[in-house]
Amino acid sequence: MLLNGYEDVNGAYNAFLSHYRQKFEPDTDELYRPKDPMGALNAIISFTNNYPRDLKDNELLYTEISGSVPIDYHRSLYFRMDSILRSRQTGKIFSWDHKSTKKFSRQWENDFALSWQSGIYTHCLYSMFPINEVIGIEFCGTSFEFLLRNSKLRTAGYHASFKRVPAWKRKDQMQVWLWNVLDILDRREMELDRLSHCKESDKVMMAFPMRPTSCSKYWGCIFHDFCCSWPNPLQHCFEPPIGFKIEFWNPTEIKTTSKIDLEWKGEL
Repeated sequence: MLLNGYEDVNGAYNAFLSHYRQKFEPDTDELYRPKDPMGALNAIISFTNNYPRDLKDNELLYTEISGSVPIDYHRSLYFRMDSILRSRQTGKIFSWDHKSTKKFSRQWENDFALSWQSGIYTHCLYSMFPINEVIGIEFCGTSFEFLLRNSKLRTAGYHASFKRVPAWKRKDQMQVWLWNVLDILDRREMELDRLSHCKESDKVMMAFPMRPTSCSKYWGCIFHDFCCSWPNPLQHCFEPPIGFKIEFWNPTEIKTTSKIDLEWKGEL
């Protein structure tokens, strides 16, 4: 819609449907209501009515950008961003990233301020443009809802609501993000080194310690049963279990309109 205009509702819906139907057949629509094609169409129409000045107030610079951005002298992160725009009023550069949810909440809003994603995208913007021109990332939320019967305020059927949550980060705040990212990668490399010394004969796999209080998050970890059953998974996991597959996500291999590999300048 950023490329073709907010008036092209049919084009936006058909583009969505062509991707959606690759994985979800029509007989699944009722299972995923309100996040189904009719819910999407209602959301697109509501979105265009809710934000009529988006393309008048802002200049579109890029959409669907992918690439790599360094975080120190020998390591890089790979990213994929929805958009980069410039405010016509202030001249500031920012990115809109779109999220969907069934219900807005305080927790949903607060997560963005310190999220890895907001830091990565801001780091990309700071690497592409002068820092004094960058304002940061704004997350654009769309909430989907379906009412079975009329209420005092709304009719039965599909409803969509919207909220934009800024997650601006100053340069000094980005130093915190960078330290956290480097710490995570350092610990990952340390655990991989520990794993290389683990053996099948060990009673316990002494690498990648569990995070027990996170096992039930996001509908539960798919490896929960393995952790409950096997003190040392190396004694059992010689190939992926039935129903599992090995898959690597590389955003640079996904179709994008712009690909950018940024260079390390020695400071953030």
